Amino acid sequence: MKHGVSQWQDTTQDTRRMWVILALAAALRLAIGAYAPLGVDEAYATAIAREFSWSFFDHPPLGFWAPIAMARLTGVDYPLVLRFPALLFGAGAVWLIHLMGRDLGGARAAFWSTVLFAVSPGFALAGVFILPDGPLAVFSAAAVLMLVRIVKAGEQATTRQWVWVGVWLALALASKYQAALIPVSALVFAVVTPVGRRWFARPGPYVASLVGLLGLLPVVLWNAEHGWASFVFHAGRTGDGVQLVNFARMVLGQFLYLLPPVLIVGAVGIWAALKSGVAERQLVALIALGPIVMFNVIFLFSAKSFPHWAIPGWQFSMPLAGVWLAGASEGARRRTGVWLTGFAIAIYGALLLVVLHVNTGILTRFGQDTTPAWDYTVDAFDYGDLRPALVARGDLADVALLAAPGWIAAGQMSLALHGEYPVRVLWGNRHHFAFMEGPRQGGTALLLEPVRLDDADARLAKLLAKVRNIDPQAQALAPVILDRGDRPYLAVNVIRMRLPPLER
Repeated sequence: MKHGVSQWQDTTQDTRRMWVILALAAALRLAIGAYAPLGVDEAYATAIAREFSWSFFDHPPLGFWAPIAMARLTGVDYPLVLRFPALLFGAGAVWLIHLMGRDLGGARAAFWSTVLFAVSPGFALAGVFILPDGPLAVFSAAAVLMLVRIVKAGEQATTRQWVWVGVWLALALASKYQAALIPVSALVFAVVTPVGRRWFARPGPYVASLVGLLGLLPVVLWNAEHGWASFVFHAGRTGDGVQLVNFARMVLGQFLYLLPPVLIVGAVGIWAALKSGVAERQLVALIALGPIVMFNVIFLFSAKSFPHWAIPGWQFSMPLAGVWLAGASEGARRRTGVWLTGFAIAIYGALLLVVLHVNTGILTRFGQDTTPAWDYTVDAFDYGDLRPALVARGDLADVALLAAPGWIAAGQMSLALHGEYPVRVLWGNRHHFAFMEGPRQGGTALLLEPVRLDDADARLAKLLAKVRNIDPQAQALAPVILDRGDRPYLAVNVIRMRLPPLER
């Protein structure tokens, strides 16, 4: 009886601590979402999604549709509003990982699963920023949780449960291509385990597969009309030969995205699950290993990779780590908590300092007359003052479209002007801008290029010479100077020009 009371008290204490941690994590995500300027990928996503497309050059559509749908629903085009769907996706993913931990190992496993997931920067920031990783996290977690419950139900599993697997998988596939590894891992589980082999004789998995494939329908429709551009683009990111230095960077990046103690206990959790003989844990371990193994192999042979590609796999190591910690000694749990707290304070402290610096320039604000070369925040900057300045000068009169020298500046300038004008990318890789109809129109255009203040004159001279190959009468206007904090930091070079219409 005393043991039962003690266990109940421990569980209650874990629950209380979990809610405190979740509240702090939610407050942190909300603060970052409200205060941090939209970054390069976010500006690009909101710019291209303003013109409806069934899918997009870089990713499936759901993560791009969501912020614009929220802005149009509310009538407010503000960073926190644009990020609100991501905040919802992040909160949903945390709760689903909590439920998965509980289903796999009980209340204590649920506590550790939730804490590990909520504290890891890679998962936390996917629940803030406008990225396809946010909807992928929540919908893939929903699909895998339903698979766990199907395995636990055994012969009692219903076709309706399989339909829900298909629904969640469809939404995950409509978010990011990594979701395709879930059914691959589930198929491996079905082949190598007795529990899984019984699936082949039941209609549920086939129904789930058909429903899930509906999530790829927008991707297939768009790509069929555009030369399978998405698949050509992603296929071109591999095949660079052995890249040991890049591989080391990618491994280090995964440690930073997850925090070292989280990655270590995540790996231990996967190993323990594979050896456990518990079918539902083995299923989750195989689903976790799919992206982890695949993308770390790609990292070894690609010079154009990013560590977050493997994060969807590590997501499913969290409940397995929770199960392992729930069964570990009190000392192991205490040591994990200490290391987790230390790394979280260091990483999030640095992150908050970066966010503060991006808005105020606080790290180079005092004791220096000029901004040092390393202090480059042009790609994460609040361009909110640009539009009022252009309007006050009359520069937007008779303008039909904007122009930009590259896809990054195109996204930033579209965001600064609230998507009021189509944007044509003039040179280089145009990404999805190359497939949009609005930028094909001709007429008077403003070419806008944000640059550091100390580089503005030289960049303007080079840009004007290049632009006059398109329009010999192009005219450079006075740059718009924008402040960071209370100090002028960057200039937006402005060139007025005529652009011919583009053929479709």
